[in-house]
Amino acid sequence: MARRKVLHVVEDLNIGGLERVVQCIVLGLDRERYDVAVWCLASGGVIFDELQRMGIPVEVLGLHSYHDPINVLTLARRMRCGGFHIIHTHGYYAGTFGRLAAVMARVPAVIHHVHTTYSNLKPRHRRVERILSSVTGHIICVAEAVRDNLSNVLRIPEGKTCVIYNASAVQPEKSSLAVVESTRTALGIRPGDTVITVVASLSDNKGQAVLLDAFRPVAAAHPGSKVVFVGDGPLRQALEGQARISGLASRVVFAGVLKDVSPVLRLTDVLVLPTTEREGLSVALVEGLSAGIPLIGSRLGGIPEVVEDKVNGILVKPGSAVELGSALERLLCSPEIRKRMGKAGRAIYDCKFTLSRMMAQIQALYDGEMKRRDHAA
Repeated sequence: MARRKVLHVVEDLNIGGLERVVQCIVLGLDRERYDVAVWCLASGGVIFDELQRMGIPVEVLGLHSYHDPINVLTLARRMRCGGFHIIHTHGYYAGTFGRLAAVMARVPAVIHHVHTTYSNLKPRHRRVERILSSVTGHIICVAEAVRDNLSNVLRIPEGKTCVIYNASAVQPEKSSLAVVESTRTALGIRPGDTVITVVASLSDNKGQAVLLDAFRPVAAAHPGSKVVFVGDGPLRQALEGQARISGLASRVVFAGVLKDVSPVLRLTDVLVLPTTEREGLSVALVEGLSAGIPLIGSRLGGIPEVVEDKVNGILVKPGSAVELGSALERLLCSPEIRKRMGKAGRAIYDCKFTLSRMMAQIQALYDGEMKRRDHAA
């Protein structure tokens, strides 16, 4: 059988959960069956550079708006010339732009990947999503919560959607002791410190400010505890100021964006995602499962599909510093509970969130779409 040509379309490839999932899919596809490429509509980024070094055909097109018909026509013409069998789009912007162009280019199969829940789309954007869904073969949702959101908010038929959980290629257990120790030194973590880690962009909806409020009484009761924020974003300066005002400056580490979070995960005792709104299925939480770390997450979006309350972690009310502080206190007081929850988390990872499972589902979806198109032809 001839190899199928697959094109992934994204807005950019900076470090983030969506981008890491794209990287996993692109690198995980069976090269004997699929010829894969990635186009970034607006700009590149760290993951773009990584894929390029690995020999994956990646391009930045510099198309910043789908409101300009010329841009859509340009993209459609390039798709047609590329002879692609499958267009796989990710996120709202690339999903709109890419699917419009794919239909114009008469690409045989169009798949869209939704990585978050939608709560603030304008009515016209909802109409566009419903129209585009009619020309999309399948819409991949990263969680049941995302699928429910598409059905309830956008009124997209469930027959169009399927759930494929995110996976991660990160393997914390393979980080060498030397790398882990150098990371410990760089972050100012002392042997014996209890480390609470958040891996997320420093933005309003991720809830780091709530965590700092929750951590203040916990820090007083547990002198050896520290918070590590991995990531960057518009709230960094405000969060640094909040830490200073709260007297936590020496207890909070801003690690910035890291290409590889594995060494930090090896140092982590509790992984937290205190999101206050909009969450699909966090790759960071999946990485925590893989590393056998107990989790704390907000009870919203796809988080409860990763964090099973009182089994592999604790679920808390979004935005509640009181509940979050109580959860931190419980886990920091009991190494036994942390060990039990971490072990349960690894078992959940092996059952639901492995890379091999995700790739088998993606490739089965591709094969099904192509068979359906071949029969229709």
